[in-house]
Amino acid sequence: MVKRVLKAGVAEDGSVTISDDGTPQGGVISPLLANIYLHYALDLWFERIYRKSCAGYARLIRYADDFVVCFQYKVDAERFRTELGQRLGKFSLEVEPTKTKVLEFGKFAVRNAKKRGGRAETFDFLGLTHYCGTRRNGMGFRMKRVTARKKFVAKLIIFKEWLKKARNLKTNELWKIASAKLRGHYNYYGVTDNYRGLIRFEQAVNRLLFKWLNRRGKRSCLNWEKFNEMLKRFPLPKPRIVVSMFVIPVNTM
Repeated sequence: MVKRVLKAGVAEDGSVTISDDGTPQGGVISPLLANIYLHYALDLWFERIYRKSCAGYARLIRYADDFVVCFQYKVDAERFRTELGQRLGKFSLEVEPTKTKVLEFGKFAVRNAKKRGGRAETFDFLGLTHYCGTRRNGMGFRMKRVTARKKFVAKLIIFKEWLKKARNLKTNELWKIASAKLRGHYNYYGVTDNYRGLIRFEQAVNRLLFKWLNRRGKRSCLNWEKFNEMLKRFPLPKPRIVVSMFVIPVNTM
């Protein structure tokens, strides 16, 4: 079954492209094979060999083929980037240079950036931009997250393309599907500190719905007052934080 998926190829614009290298772009088999392959090529090597050679704290966080590695000292991070390329090269794998960088992050990064008159760097991981922030009382460091701009734009484009094809559906059916899409977005991106990101997405989706519903009838048949009344009668899911990054689940068993 795995072999058949790998040789199935990619259909795009009416043509099928088959490659003998790697897995199909966006293929369902890619995350599975990445988990299996990188467990041996990366995870075990990091835990059993590289981490033990570090001068300070080191930790690897990986999801499929996307990962972030944290180091206490810059020298360990820079050495890791070099040795990572050598390690993956033994398995005919490469690091994507445009998506790989060494950066300073954390409370010391904020302090050092302020001295330079700038702001601490950020990084994207799993569709979220991670940035340096403070606790609710304004004191102490806390890592925060917001929907990555690239993902935000991509999700809106997908929603817009769906609306183009679905705008002739009956309103209740269109509303039902739009609600499901919004719930899916909130369930993934609804993490601590990203409430504003969810609000922005809701507002952008409402503007798209208003625009395309207006095109179904006479010109400007639907104004914002009527649209808002429609939202009151048939409310869409509201943004909410689904996952708390600071609450540990209680085991009731």
